[in-house]
Amino acid sequence: MKVYTFKLKIIILITIFLVGTVYVLSPFPSKDSTSLINNNKFYLPVYSNFELQIGNECAAYSVAFVLRNLGNESKGADIYAEIPFKDPFMGYVLTKGLFIYLQTQGLTPMIYKGDLATLKARLVQEASPIIVLIGEGIYWQHYITFLGFDDEKNELYFYDSNETNDNNAELPGNKTMEKEVFSNLWNNGLPVFNHVYISTGEKLVSPA
Repeated sequence: MKVYTFKLKIIILITIFLVGTVYVLSPFPSKDSTSLINNNKFYLPVYSNFELQIGNECAAYSVAFVLRNLGNESKGADIYAEIPFKDPFMGYVLTKGLFIYLQTQGLTPMIYKGDLATLKARLVQEASPIIVLIGEGIYWQHYITFLGFDDEKNELYFYDSNETNDNNAELPGNKTMEKEVFSNLWNNGLPVFNHVYISTGEKLVSPA
């Protein structure tokens, strides 16, 4: 009887752990089926300044940039204080935290999983900044915001809240990456959340 009770407790604990893990990680990425595009060059207009993040707060600063570019004045530090699902030890924010916060701002975000072709197609289709997660497994993970590409130059353009300077001049964002460099970082070593990106479901509108 004691053995049966012990096994039952173990099963209950494992079930609670699995259910809790699914809850914390959900929503899981949806496979992006966006059609391929003919564009070999596409830039989003940028209506926002480039904030420099504090600590491990890149998720909040990425969200703030997206909101500012959609016309909603926001600051990364303020959003970080409010955004949910933060790692209590390092302060990293799970994708669920970004998803929920964007919903509270009246947006209809989606977490997608795809390749570079679908990522570019999604940018063109939605005409709105897209947040991507790059990194190296357990060593580090980092959110940056995708703003444009030029296939002829083999370049992708981003806002990176960890960059101290605007290195892009007249190009969108403050950081340029070659496709191969980005692809290596985007293959971030996470078993489910590699090659993921978060869209807002909201088209950019030029400020009056």
